Amino acid sequence: MDFSKVRNTYRKNAPVQKEMAKRLISALAEHAGTNFDEIFEIGAGTGFLTDCIRENLKFKKIILNDITDNYTNFVPDEFLKGDILEVNTFYKFDLILSNAVFQWIKEYETLFCKLKNLIKKGGILCFSTFGYENFKQIKDVTGLGLDYPALDEIIKNQGFEILYTEEELKTIYFKDLQELLTHIKLTGVKTENKIWTKSDFQKFKEGYLEKYKDSMGFELTYHPVYYLCMAT
Repeated sequence: MDFSKVRNTYRKNAPVQKEMAKRLISALAEHAGTNFDEIFEIGAGTGFLTDCIRENLKFKKIILNDITDNYTNFVPDEFLKGDILEVNTFYKFDLILSNAVFQWIKEYETLFCKLKNLIKKGGILCFSTFGYENFKQIKDVTGLGLDYPALDEIIKNQGFEILYTEEELKTIYFKDLQELLTHIKLTGVKTENKIWTKSDFQKFKEGYLEKYKDSMGFELTYHPVYYLCMAT
């Protein structure tokens, strides 16, 4: 997913992803400590997780990756631009992290196989993504949405032991449907590529108003999922 078009609006309009980054680092510190030699962050984006890493972890080297340019306002030891499935480095890392990125990668077996090759034995893989109830309102009304497969067996089959996992539901509210759609646009999130007709959009508005509007406003649910794994 290319977020270059929303790099100036993402940090202001993505509070859930910001809290996910904080929770991810908190879980890491609790279950695996805060001292690592070489760190690799996948999908650094505008730097929510990068900020948390710098503020809470001790490390000797950090390499960042993103499909776009480095928009973190931090100069790492190295920046690898490109799709994580295609970029290469000769380093083996003690810690690999990623926040709210893996849901965009459909080839999960290939992804975790690649990560296993990039990490030292006993190294830690720490990431957050989203579960099947993410944006459930939009999927219910439109029938469109990303697939969120169960990851446990995929992770284990690629040579990782799951040390810790957690999930939560975060529902946020908007004063009207336009504000909700603007939120989605300004965070660069799309459920699926589709050209909408006026009729499609009218059905969407009517369906959302009927099912997901209450006294608090128009609801939208996020389903963060957190994993802490060790390479065996």
